[in-house]
Amino acid sequence: MGRSFREVALLYLKVLTSVLILDLLTKNLAERFLAERTISLGPFLDLFLIYNKGIAFGLFSEAPDFFRIPLLLIPPVVALFITFFYALKNPSVSNVITMGAIAGGALGNLYDRVFLGKVRDFIHLHAGDLYWPAFNLADTAITLSIVWIIANNLIFKR
Repeated sequence: MGRSFREVALLYLKVLTSVLILDLLTKNLAERFLAERTISLGPFLDLFLIYNKGIAFGLFSEAPDFFRIPLLLIPPVVALFITFFYALKNPSVSNVITMGAIAGGALGNLYDRVFLGKVRDFIHLHAGDLYWPAFNLADTAITLSIVWIIANNLIFKR
């Protein structure tokens, strides 16, 4: 028997809200404690604050506002609708959690773009001279959710 609309919507909103709150909390902590310094947490992980005016990896950060702003604001709003309706279409707990995490991450970065004009990133992974662009909890929630979707559909469904 499938889950009711209410059950799916509540779980989706709980996950979305949890990811959003954790993302905004960690970004605020990063601004408070990392504004003037870098904290090394081992040979592969540093925490330092950087601002990103573009999309993923800073793409389009130097583009004119008439192009950049719609590119930054429209996809997260579309993601909210798509993830919610996909959660309703496939109401498994795993899928609803995954969709809520993507939506929460999208909203976390949307909040930064709307209210700050840039996204706060502070997690920096590296190995020797190889560096991954800085990211935040919202990016992590979105990325891990997409990895889960791919793994669930390609590996676990065989």
